[in-house]
Amino acid sequence: MFKSVLFLFIFLCGSQLATAQHMELSENKGEVGLLMGLASYQGDIAPDVQVYYRNYGVFAKKQLNGYVGVRLNVEMQKLASHDMLSLDPYAILRNANFQINTIEASVMGEFYFLNYITGSRNKKFTPYIGFGVGYLHNLDTIRNNNTSVVNLTLEELLNPPNAPLNLTLPLNLGFKFNVYRRFNILAEATYRYTTNDKLDFLDANPTPVTLAAPFGYQGSVSGNDRFFTAKLGISYSFNNIYGIAQNKPNKSNGLFNRFKRK
Repeated sequence: MFKSVLFLFIFLCGSQLATAQHMELSENKGEVGLLMGLASYQGDIAPDVQVYYRNYGVFAKKQLNGYVGVRLNVEMQKLASHDMLSLDPYAILRNANFQINTIEASVMGEFYFLNYITGSRNKKFTPYIGFGVGYLHNLDTIRNNNTSVVNLTLEELLNPPNAPLNLTLPLNLGFKFNVYRRFNILAEATYRYTTNDKLDFLDANPTPVTLAAPFGYQGSVSGNDRFFTAKLGISYSFNNIYGIAQNKPNKSNGLFNRFKRK
């Protein structure tokens, strides 16, 4: 799936560069924007429920041509879940929970499906896709109970394992609409695969039997943890319009002009 999307993006990018028109109606140098929405974790703890927390972000994009751009994102979100919210008896008995504040920086390629010109009369909206790579950093652990990290063995306490590299692979789907001159509004849904199965401090290895966790549990072996964000945003494009596509304001026909002699 991911390789197919990557091949499609490279093909579209190459075809756009090869067929670039010489008579452009606009020059789009880039874009900056603000995002706000909700984030939800998906992993080993309460896998059958979704818990949502707020998400904030900013981005800056370099537009390569009319359809393709490269975008830098920085987003902050809280990720959390609790087994007591689950309907699974095993999860309820395990009673693990966690809550962390995170920040992610990512670089994504972005492709417009339609010819979109900020400030144009007719080319005012487009759906778009994006994908890339990022890094997720844990800013603060607010809560961490009954997980495999809490119940470490003596050997693990003396020789703690190396922290995993929290790489993310974001896949983005969005819709953009030009509202006024260089200002746009947008809606995005981003699904992030990660290279880490310990975002929730619970991995596939069983927890040791201790007084805090007298039964010993383990996480899912289905794969690494993931998270999803849905956002609304506003952006400003560094775009210059030329020719008839320019959205110039209509001149007002006042009462004096109506009766003015020709």
